[in-house]
Amino acid sequence: MTRNLLLASLLSAAMAGACVGPGDRQGPPEVPLLPGGYRVALDGERPDPGRFITAEDPGGIRITTGPAGIAWRPGDTISGGDFRVAATFSLMGAPVAYREGFGVFVGGRNLEGPSPRYLYLMVRPTGDYTVRRRVASATETLVDWIRHDAVNGVRVDGDTPVNSIAIEARGREVRFLVNGIVVFIMPLEEVRPSGVAGLRVNHRLDLVLSSWSLGPPPPYVPVDP
Repeated sequence: MTRNLLLASLLSAAMAGACVGPGDRQGPPEVPLLPGGYRVALDGERPDPGRFITAEDPGGIRITTGPAGIAWRPGDTISGGDFRVAATFSLMGAPVAYREGFGVFVGGRNLEGPSPRYLYLMVRPTGDYTVRRRVASATETLVDWIRHDAVNGVRVDGDTPVNSIAIEARGREVRFLVNGIVVFIMPLEEVRPSGVAGLRVNHRLDLVLSSWSLGPPPPYVPVDP
């Protein structure tokens, strides 16, 4: 597909309420804003970019995917200091033991270019979480998939579990939280969170994003030993 035809296709899909990811990663970003103000980038070149869809929903933003990818709003950036990125997702229609994940990312750079970079926290319907870093086409696993009681999974077919996923920095420490529980901690200098913050959604998922926030973290309340 030529560049002009691709951009025309993307614009047409956006006007119809579907969100399409860019199939051409070269040159300056030219992808139109889509429902919810989001842009989308898929994992590599794929023949069916229109299958990553966002749409307005009574509960927030509905996200359905064929291929995996990321979605973000250009204004959601972290420039330094303490912050908290948080999103609440309702998972729709996933069967028991489905193993594809979703979550949030920070440190996004070159997201529409050939070498995207970001670090993300995801959960999946089996009750696990993972922390990973994407650099171009390579993925570095910082925490492999591991079960945690904080993650709300699918226990029986028809469940619609809700998970709040957050990454926050306080001083020189970055915390990764699921439903308010800290599941992992990293030094700030290793996370390198400055850049765009957004959403990571893997293959064939149906989600409702009911809340999204980027701002200072809430007051810290220490837990009594």
